[in-house]
Amino acid sequence: MIRGAQRSVGTYVYCVGAAESFGSGSPSFRNRGVGGPEVKVRTVEYRDLVAVVSDAQVMTFGVAPDALIAHERVVEEAMSRTDVLPVAFGTVAPNDHELKERLLWRAHDELRHRLAYIRGRVELELKVLWNRDHLYFEIIAHRDDIRRLRDTVARRPPEAVHAERVQLGELTAAVLGDKRDHDAHAILDVLAPLAVDLRLNPLLADMMVLDGSFLVDRDGIEAFEAQVQQLDEVQAGRLVFTYAGPLPPYSFVTLRLNWMRHGAQPARSPGP
Repeated sequence: MIRGAQRSVGTYVYCVGAAESFGSGSPSFRNRGVGGPEVKVRTVEYRDLVAVVSDAQVMTFGVAPDALIAHERVVEEAMSRTDVLPVAFGTVAPNDHELKERLLWRAHDELRHRLAYIRGRVELELKVLWNRDHLYFEIIAHRDDIRRLRDTVARRPPEAVHAERVQLGELTAAVLGDKRDHDAHAILDVLAPLAVDLRLNPLLADMMVLDGSFLVDRDGIEAFEAQVQQLDEVQAGRLVFTYAGPLPPYSFVTLRLNWMRHGAQPARSPGP
């Protein structure tokens, strides 16, 4: 839990959406905000836009799991009412007035443009990894040179096969690269046509084939999920598919705000 002074020192910002979806007055939110169970979520409105916010007890936030979860739950609850532009975790405006004047007013047209881009759309995330045992069996079964080198390295002392070990590593890495490209393209050939936009994220594990974020129309979610399920069935035992969504469009329109100097214009992020 984020701990700090109990009086507000700023306005914590979760997302921006269309004001009409929240009605007039102060809408009630089921989830509590970042900082603990006593932190109520509310809105700051300007014309046809609204920012979902809460009072902040500290100006900077560490990346604590409970704080991240609280942030995401508020954004997802807002998303259940309308399309939203997520704001990066830990964003604190000096106060409601500064938020309204320097974001909702000053960046009004750009915010509306971004909302139009993601209207009726959600983010779906897909991670695909190889089954390690199946992968190496597949490589050995189709590459006699790698199999012979593996057997040579296994039979002799490490100090006697240094060159062979280096060669084995280089050959295996090259095969993995080719297989990754082939498998990733085969998956994207099926899924990319079902998405409005796509972001490929860095691969953080050697067994990872694909880490993708897909922007999909809400009425296309079922078709996308069906294709993922079909790919999973066809590749069962060889590839492992991890799917998440629907999510707010974090990868496509997340607002990263800078309150220093000339204001809080949204920094450029992936998206329109």
